[in-house]
Amino acid sequence: MRFLVVGALLASTCFPTVVPEANNEFKPTGEVLLYNRSVSFDAVRVRSPDLNMTKRTDGSWGGIFENQALDVSVTDQKIVGANFLLTREMSEGTRTVITGQFQGRIYRFEFDDKEMMFRAPSKSMTYPGRNVAKDQTTYGPRGDVQLRGEAGGDNPPWPQIAFSLMALMH
Repeated sequence: MRFLVVGALLASTCFPTVVPEANNEFKPTGEVLLYNRSVSFDAVRVRSPDLNMTKRTDGSWGGIFENQALDVSVTDQKIVGANFLLTREMSEGTRTVITGQFQGRIYRFEFDDKEMMFRAPSKSMTYPGRNVAKDQTTYGPRGDVQLRGEAGGDNPPWPQIAFSLMALMH
């Protein structure tokens, strides 16, 4: 019995847990929509039918993506995990470029004040034209890509925007 208690204590202190905010009700502060696909997020979670990620106390993120466990470390410029890597570059004013790979497949997302581009192994889409409203930014002639709340700002929260864009491409 003593070994079980000691083992449980060691396990609880060795592995990071989710941040306390993740135990509260999920109230999205941002959402990314592309046609009939939607990904929403708050400061510590990103949710869609294919993605469920939560921030941990050590700053890493963990969860499920494409029915697989995903454990990643996050810095200001990179998201790194087994078979998962995304890098963010910001330049030329409001231009953001996110590049990387998931399971050996290459992805690229670019957006600025003129257009938004998605490049994925089986999809390549460009949405010209940007329309900024009070709580939403859209790209494309029919508002095909919608960035609501924090997602629509000039500097959307990282890594939430990266997880959201990846989830849209699957």
